[in-house]
Amino acid sequence: MKKSLCLLRHPNISPEYSGRYLGRKEVSLSENGIEEIGKIKEKVQDKFLKGKVYSSPSKQCRETFEALGFPNESKHEFKDELQELDFGNWEGRSFSELAELNLEGLKKFADFSLSFRFPNGESLREFQSRVEIFKEYILSSTDSNIFVLSHGGFLSTLLCSLLDLPHSFYTKFKLSPSTLIYLDIHKNGQAILTDLIRNSSIRRSEWPG
Repeated sequence: MKKSLCLLRHPNISPEYSGRYLGRKEVSLSENGIEEIGKIKEKVQDKFLKGKVYSSPSKQCRETFEALGFPNESKHEFKDELQELDFGNWEGRSFSELAELNLEGLKKFADFSLSFRFPNGESLREFQSRVEIFKEYILSSTDSNIFVLSHGGFLSTLLCSLLDLPHSFYTKFKLSPSTLIYLDIHKNGQAILTDLIRNSSIRRSEWPG
């Protein structure tokens, strides 16, 4: 059975976080982010509103889920696996700050070195494991239409996994807030990216590149 998959990066949050690494901090959508919901509603294919819905439990994703107005009959789950990276002591810091404090760490992050751990945070090996666990949810699902609401870092890495690309290629996907990604997944597990729709011109730089 072929599956159709729709991935959504949550809309914009406050510009005070622009250019900063943001992983587990609970923040609300900005006014721009709320306005983007209307654009998303226009472009989400109807079949995904009635299918299986997986969402990160973060505040910004919960607000997005509620604003999109999924029907009561939709099957939805909040999954911890869909949370953004735990940046630990890097949370809230900018790239330039970290370049002065821990340039070697930034290089390991950019190279997706699995042994690298954010100070008092998550290792990239643990993060990759979460991505692979969630990928298995998708591949083993009996649902034909699956909607996934999550964060830029997680979705970039999930795309790499689904498309059989090295996880280090995550920086090759520019997923601005409110971006929709459509994929078809065939019975043999092969995934094909069929469309990518940007609904915002703003891209936060919480990931290298």
